[in-house]
Amino acid sequence: MGNQFKLTRTGRNWHVMARRGAGAATEATWVSLGGCPNQIVAVRVWLALMARGGR
Repeated sequence: MGNQFKLTRTGRNWHVMARRGAGAATEATWVSLGGCPNQIVAVRVWLALMARGGR
């Protein structure tokens, strides 16, 4: 469950990604929750999601 969220950089934007699983781990995909040009804001959102555990 530790790899449920990740922070990636695409171009000039930072994206918070969430894993959406179907049935098996091989069918799981990463979905962008949104992008932000400011790294500090993106890290704060990512840390908040990690602290809440995805709830």
